[in-house]
Amino acid sequence: MISFKKALTRYLIPLTTVGVIAPAMAQPTSHKIRTHSKKAEPRAVAHPGAGTAPAAAKAAAPATPRQVLTPVAKAERIEVTALRGGTVAAALDEQRRSLGVASVMSREQIEQAPETNLSDILTRLPGVSAYSDMSGGQAATGESQYMTIRGLDSSYNAYMLNGERIAPADPTTRAISFDMLAPFGITSIKVSKSTTADMDGDAIGGAIDIRTPTAFDFSGPYQKITIQGQLNDNAAQIGTQDLGGTGQVEFARRFGKDGRFGVYATGYYSSKGVLADAVSPNTSYSPTLLSQAGVTTLNQASELSTQQLKYDLFSSSIKRYGGSLSLNYRGDHQEVYFVGTYGQYNVTMNDNQVSMRGGNSGYNADGIYQSATASRGQYFETDDSAQLLTTQKLGGITRTGNWTVNYDIFNSYGVQASPNQVEASMYGNTTVNGPFTFDVANTTLPRAVASPAALGQLYNQNIARFWKTQGRDSQSTADMFGIHSDATYRFHSDILKSVVFGFKISDTQREAWHHPYFHDDNNFIYDGPFFGGQNWPYYNGAGPVVGNIPGKNVNAFGGATGDFRLLDRSWIQNTTVPYKYQNDPNGAGNYTKNDWNANTSRGSERIYAGFVELNLQAGPVDIHPGFRYEYTDFSGSHWKSNGDDATGEFIRVKQSYGNPLPYLNINYRPTELSVLRFSVRRALTRPAFGLINGATTLSLDSLTNRIISVSQPNPNLRPTTATVFDFSGELYNHHAGVISASVYYKQIQKFIFTSVSGTSNSSTLGGNVPTNAYTDNGTEYQMPKNGGGATLEGIELNAQQTLYFLPRWLGGFGVNGNITLQHSTAKSNIAGHPNTALPRAPEMMYNLGVFYNRGPVHFDLNYNYIGTQLLSVNSSLPDFYLQPTQRLDLSLKYRFGWGLTGTLAMQNLLNTPAYWETMGKGKSYLAYDGSANGAFVQTGRMYLAGLTGQF
Repeated sequence: MISFKKALTRYLIPLTTVGVIAPAMAQPTSHKIRTHSKKAEPRAVAHPGAGTAPAAAKAAAPATPRQVLTPVAKAERIEVTALRGGTVAAALDEQRRSLGVASVMSREQIEQAPETNLSDILTRLPGVSAYSDMSGGQAATGESQYMTIRGLDSSYNAYMLNGERIAPADPTTRAISFDMLAPFGITSIKVSKSTTADMDGDAIGGAIDIRTPTAFDFSGPYQKITIQGQLNDNAAQIGTQDLGGTGQVEFARRFGKDGRFGVYATGYYSSKGVLADAVSPNTSYSPTLLSQAGVTTLNQASELSTQQLKYDLFSSSIKRYGGSLSLNYRGDHQEVYFVGTYGQYNVTMNDNQVSMRGGNSGYNADGIYQSATASRGQYFETDDSAQLLTTQKLGGITRTGNWTVNYDIFNSYGVQASPNQVEASMYGNTTVNGPFTFDVANTTLPRAVASPAALGQLYNQNIARFWKTQGRDSQSTADMFGIHSDATYRFHSDILKSVVFGFKISDTQREAWHHPYFHDDNNFIYDGPFFGGQNWPYYNGAGPVVGNIPGKNVNAFGGATGDFRLLDRSWIQNTTVPYKYQNDPNGAGNYTKNDWNANTSRGSERIYAGFVELNLQAGPVDIHPGFRYEYTDFSGSHWKSNGDDATGEFIRVKQSYGNPLPYLNINYRPTELSVLRFSVRRALTRPAFGLINGATTLSLDSLTNRIISVSQPNPNLRPTTATVFDFSGELYNHHAGVISASVYYKQIQKFIFTSVSGTSNSSTLGGNVPTNAYTDNGTEYQMPKNGGGATLEGIELNAQQTLYFLPRWLGGFGVNGNITLQHSTAKSNIAGHPNTALPRAPEMMYNLGVFYNRGPVHFDLNYNYIGTQLLSVNSSLPDFYLQPTQRLDLSLKYRFGWGLTGTLAMQNLLNTPAYWETMGKGKSYLAYDGSANGAFVQTGRMYLAGLTGQF
């Protein structure tokens, strides 16, 4: 019988003819290799600008076809001078050499994708998905914001830039907003699904490391200029800002004796306009049939009805700008480097909303739920976002004798702000007689149903007048400083090759605040008491009718709202912003110390970590046992009201805990182009800053000020821990081919999830509840909780191959595909709902792609599917789910010569929704989420055209 190793050897090209795996995109060109004669372990040597990436990953292009592939366990390190061509080969080679299960995306693959944000690009990797929610209108930008690995919520991942952590500015999650990370000036991205002891331990899902280039990633002087224009068809149809563009410049030089000094720099600026249309219920559901009105939960009703609908148009102007800088020195025994990055992301977003509100609702004589009357309202909100991220890293690598020592100090600073957020409400004294029903059968475009005469009255925007505003400013920051060092000692032994040990200390200072403009976030009445007028009620506003407010009418929602007016942003802000933080004694009330501080929190998190790891070699098997210990010390404070709606004090919160984290990674390499892997490890995820030490936030009905949702922190949250098993097999060939299969199992304890209940009002609202607010059973109370145990198990399949064996021009085609199938179970510890799936864990994810590269032509067509995801667990309502997201993207490139390449690209060719949240797992009912506007959101297609010059 032929052995497994012999069978593989017969399938693969002999090693004497195989180089670094050939790329899909570039023609081979010359390069330089420097090797060292000492034996070494398979461990990757630290890349000065990219943490601990393998040296092979530095290549920006492949080796020539006859280059000998250096055995993983035989050479101390390989330096492959990167080229101006493709980097797919280097990415596959790093993936193959990795100590654990990993996926690596090359610079070439990043640049081929038509998306303009990293999170959507990364979804092409197996087991990786992305999402945004509608809190603050995030999904209305048409871009994903957060990443998940194998379906675990994004807060369960570790995020790094050039090997060191990124400070999480969002207080509600450990996740990093990828809004600030533009796909420019990046040499590779590594997604580690099984980590090692030298990596941060808070990575139950995995770790994402984004690397920026150095001058040593290029074979000589390098400069590139990119310009690109883009158009959003949704915005073009409605008549809002639809055009945008991108410009980027890159520069790299090596100088000094033997080119030992290097400098790399890039800068970019990008802007675009996007319009999103969104619909959702504006209040909770009731059973449609009187005979079912007494059901315990809505799950027991055969049909549901609502009495209010809302329609939103989100117009966004998005700007990104930033860059990176890398300074390097490489000697024979010493390397020194500095790498820094800067990213700014600004969104100017207007949310214009029309609402249809039923009145005197109940069951008619036939036992059908309906509303006797209806009224119309209009609403406007600015949902601006200003985000900033900077990282700096200064360090070096020293090699002497059998020792290699890596050391660095690092800083990451993040800001997430929402400045001058203003809401305006417009209502009237006209009540239209019905009866009305609100048809939700068409879940993507529900409508009010009544006689033509009644609808005609309801569709008239001028029955509503400008009534009042509210406003607020908010910001959160994270400032992380740290020091890290590790040392490798190599043994001259047949089995024990090396030992690696080190430490890392980080300190993150956090602050978050949310200042309402007026006392208790109350109403600021147009021409009201502040200006000497009356405290006008909503049905008798003193402002102009909607049609006389500066703005323009547009045709939207197929006529379901009648008139729809986009209001002038500056006019509305000028009614409110100049008067913020002032007393309004006869109206909103006097501004108090409690108003300013009620939503303020501060904190400090120190993490002390140490690790040790062995590298053992037994023929084709390398074994890496390791142990890591992390100690977390958190202290913080948040404001507590004295209950008098005016004063209070800061109270302290403390948490400290230690976590022992053992690791074992085993790799069996029967040939140089095949590997079987097994790993088992312990990992943790710490609760986010705002979940244990944050403010209570409210969402209010703009008409009645009724509290429709409450989100509260939980200072008793504990870290989530897990035992993670991975087993995989990978088979590579020299024509950019790879086939892999992975099986994984995660056993999780105390997972953190968001629960929603319909309980009575809470006593922990921070003293910032409007005095005229009240609650009823429709109020949603959200609080993060530790669940019980949970499991996640799945299988991941991946394949990529150029069809080189086809004749002539057909040999330029290639295919790629991956699929992840998984299942999760969890114990929620919620009475009446003990068992659930894990949030954000879809049961299926897959990509299918076709690409072509021959001569000057390249195209890439990719279809991405992410299955249904659980969003929140409800005690009385059906759970909320995110319906599957699907995207088909196309990118076309033509190389003209003289270093010029033209690009045409199209995103979301099928015009699928950006966000679709439902109540229940099916598609019958849109979710009623009081903290967001929009359960079904469409952002249209994006068209891009560009030109790149590389010299």
